[in-house]
Amino acid sequence: MIESKESAMVRRPEDLTASWLTSVLASTELLERGGAVNSFTTLPVGTGQMADTVWVAVDTGPAGAKSRSLIAKFASADEQSRSTGLMTRAYEIEVGSYSEVARHIRTRMLACYYSAIEPGTGWFVILLEDITDGVQGEQLDGCDVEVAEAALVEMAALYGPAWSDPNLAGLEWLQRGGPESDQFMAGLVTSLWPGFIERYGTRPDQGHLELCDRFMAVLGPWLAGRPAGTTVVHGDFRLDNLLLCDGDPRPFVVDWQTASWGSAASDVSYFLGGSLTVDNRRHHGRHLLRAYHDALVDHGVGDYGIDQLEEDARLLCFGGLVMSVGASMLVKRTDRGDDMFVASIARYAQQALDLEAESLLSPTAHT
Repeated sequence: MIESKESAMVRRPEDLTASWLTSVLASTELLERGGAVNSFTTLPVGTGQMADTVWVAVDTGPAGAKSRSLIAKFASADEQSRSTGLMTRAYEIEVGSYSEVARHIRTRMLACYYSAIEPGTGWFVILLEDITDGVQGEQLDGCDVEVAEAALVEMAALYGPAWSDPNLAGLEWLQRGGPESDQFMAGLVTSLWPGFIERYGTRPDQGHLELCDRFMAVLGPWLAGRPAGTTVVHGDFRLDNLLLCDGDPRPFVVDWQTASWGSAASDVSYFLGGSLTVDNRRHHGRHLLRAYHDALVDHGVGDYGIDQLEEDARLLCFGGLVMSVGASMLVKRTDRGDDMFVASIARYAQQALDLEAESLLSPTAHT
């Protein structure tokens, strides 16, 4: 559920109490009827830069009772990251994804025990199922073709069931496109690009930077010319946002702070460009795109052909550049984050070059 009353809120991991956990977990599988959280411990987990996440082990019974645990997610303690989360509505979007979208789709998500947000401040808390054998994917390493195909089949389990669903299309917080939003995004990212060059300019390939320069010149028209939205998209579907379990081909999809109503080609192009090495994408990209399309059809999508998907994916491959530039300059800086953003720019720029995607842009991109 979403609870916006301040009395129901804890803003930070250090604000957690046994009594508060007892009250919000009372109707979940973690507490027996009439049970209570006697004590708990927390440990930081994850590599997210927009939010702070902790593992919570709870003592709910007599000595020797089976241990129980959950994941608690909060707005970042870093002021810049938290301001970005509020400006982009990222925290509101994640709470809404668990409370309003999850029941409509078949994507494997963590069970949500509780969620609450203060819309005016951005402070939020989400309590989630702990997958004890789940391992976060590693964006920098990239994944093999088997993991990639499993991820894309899971992606289709989001897109297919949500396809043209009027209940989801009508959610105001999912509908964030339009001329005013596009103008804001174009102005924001192009204003951040010089800072990205100053910070990282000696690390990327010069040819990749030149492509980014040309793209920044037509970012506004590109945003306005994207395919019309037909379904719910994750917006940041990549290895770092998947939990992988040994012996289980289906990943769990996490971090729903960028969900929106968008094009069925956006996440797949983003995933192929950023979560595979360049060589793996070149060798397996077409097969994986077709596997994704087959999964869409299996979920009942009959009005979106493979040729249209391929054309849309070419155009939307530039989305990875937009995300990499924006995120790198707006969230808390870390050494791993720097490496990830530099690698992402290289992969997405090379994807655009390999697909000759610039031919789909405004001619002014080539002047």
